[in-house]
Amino acid sequence: MILFIYLLLNGVALLFLIKKKKNLHILELTAYWFLASYIAQNFSALCYMNFKTLYIPENLPLEMSHFISRINLYPVIMVLFLDYYLVTDSWYKKGFLMILFVAILTSVEWLNHFLGVLIHVNWQFWWSPSVWFGGLLLLIGFMKGYRTLLFKGGHYK
Repeated sequence: MILFIYLLLNGVALLFLIKKKKNLHILELTAYWFLASYIAQNFSALCYMNFKTLYIPENLPLEMSHFISRINLYPVIMVLFLDYYLVTDSWYKKGFLMILFVAILTSVEWLNHFLGVLIHVNWQFWWSPSVWFGGLLLLIGFMKGYRTLLFKGGHYK
């Protein structure tokens, strides 16, 4: 049942990303997707294997739910953040956007906890928003550098 919920949630998020009018070039989407997936994978792997602060139950539907969230849901949310961030013009709107998406990512992480997909062990709540805030800042920095290289000699229209 939980796997079905996660498949549905991931499908809706992916469909939303596909249908939304995007402001990012397809090469950007690919690069940002891979980087966002890398960030989510490393966060999970470090906390699970090295720090032992996350626990994934050894139940195949729960493991698959966690896997598709790491591979699909977190990157979709992070790429959507960059897409909206790109067209936001003022610093206070960008700040609100950052707070909103950090809250969304933290909510998804804690939904995983409450459904038993990813259990936090000796975890302080404020670590979650801190990690996602850092991940989104890393993506913004990468986006600025990548767009400089991608559109060298002219801007994409």
